[in-house]
Amino acid sequence: MSKLSKNAFAIMAMCENTKEPFGITVDPREGSYAFAWAFKIKKEQAKREGYDKTHVRGAVMFDENFNGCPYCGSKNFYICNRCGKVVCYHGQEVVTCPNCGSSSTLQAADSVDLSGGGF
Repeated sequence: MSKLSKNAFAIMAMCENTKEPFGITVDPREGSYAFAWAFKIKKEQAKREGYDKTHVRGAVMFDENFNGCPYCGSKNFYICNRCGKVVCYHGQEVVTCPNCGSSSTLQAADSVDLSGGGF
């Protein structure tokens, strides 16, 4: 893992394959946010740590050492347009969010608006 700034924080995500939650360490860098490291975490622990209260608005990039989803290994993600959950992506045209069940086609975005809440 790359060295993190003192402003790094975690957001919650969900594996599309296993439907398990995990955290992503996000590091603010040069006007954007770098996904730096992903790790397994239980919902209860994430709530205690306050990971469900974080918010990201802006461009997202991936750190060169980003390990991807700790369950399926994917380094691609989408953000559900209904519940806002960050979810692993495996190249399919239509996605179904494992958090809320919403199905849709994906659209590319230049920037994102992420919240850590919602289990």
